[in-house]
Amino acid sequence: MSVLGVSGGTVWVFSLVAASAVFWLSILLSIGLWVARDARARGSDQPLVWGLAAALTPFGLPYYLYRRYRRAGLGSRAGTPRADRFLGTWASASGAAFLASALLAPPDPFAQLLYALGAFGLLLPAAYLLVYRGGYRRLGGLGGA
Repeated sequence: MSVLGVSGGTVWVFSLVAASAVFWLSILLSIGLWVARDARARGSDQPLVWGLAAALTPFGLPYYLYRRYRRAGLGSRAGTPRADRFLGTWASASGAAFLASALLAPPDPFAQLLYALGAFGLLLPAAYLLVYRGGYRRLGGLGGA
């Protein structure tokens, strides 16, 4: 017998929807905050615009990363604070988990969410080593001379 007329299946669906909302919000916030803080540290005139474009448009983040790589209008930064490394790690892991679930999961929204959460759990340690610990710098040297 259920309490207050709510079945176990309904609770499962509501918790999955809540997890989906929290996951999406964490993706948007981490990407937007990381880009805005990085753009501000690199001397951009409009870091908030960069952050909003990166979080809310499909071309904002790739374009920002391209401009950052080419240093077109964005300078270099002296160091990376711990908060920025955390945001970059979370954004990398959650964005990669979203892409992996979109490509690998069946076309069912609940299955895609479960794939995304599972992929996030697997990708977070890799993102920690690559982004937070700076492992991407060592990998860049392996490409050849």
